[in-house]
Amino acid sequence: MTSLVQKAIEEEHHLEEIARDGYAPATLPIVLAGIVLALTGIVGLALGITLAVYYLT
Repeated sequence: MTSLVQKAIEEEHHLEEIARDGYAPATLPIVLAGIVLALTGIVGLALGITLAVYYLT
């Protein structure tokens, strides 16, 4: 039982450290790359649908 309480306390301290530090600088390029990939996919899909409708009608 003591180990469960100790683990809960350690996890709480870990979450407090994450909240205090915010996002690590290393995660910013990963987030930006995800946004770029998502936008590329959305624009590509929209362009594909537009060209398909244009050429098939």
